[in-house]
Amino acid sequence: MDSESNGESLDAVVLRDEILEATYWMLREEEISDAIEPADLSAFLEVTDDEIRTAFDRLDDDGLFERTTSGYGLTDRGEYEAKRRFADTFGHVEEGHSHVECGPDCWCHDPEADEDDVCQTATTE
Repeated sequence: MDSESNGESLDAVVLRDEILEATYWMLREEEISDAIEPADLSAFLEVTDDEIRTAFDRLDDDGLFERTTSGYGLTDRGEYEAKRRFADTFGHVEEGHSHVECGPDCWCHDPEADEDDVCQTATTE
């Protein structure tokens, strides 16, 4: 392989990771929607719309995304991979607490929860 094809491969891997992280954040962390379209990420990624669509098709082909009536959703495997990447990149931001570690029934997902409570996944240092 020449260096140009190595660069394209690296760019494709980086784009794939960025799409997985953003998709996890939008669909699971913030619950903005049940599905996502390539256009939903164009403002966040420094690539062309065609590159995003191609990456979505590859994620679908690889079994990480699945087509739904309203866009693309994460498969179980896709959610696992996206969650892992999201936690690796952003887990430190929540100062010892990360929604990716607790379950969907945790009090911390309730907007009316008492902030003085301590989530089961909070760590002390």
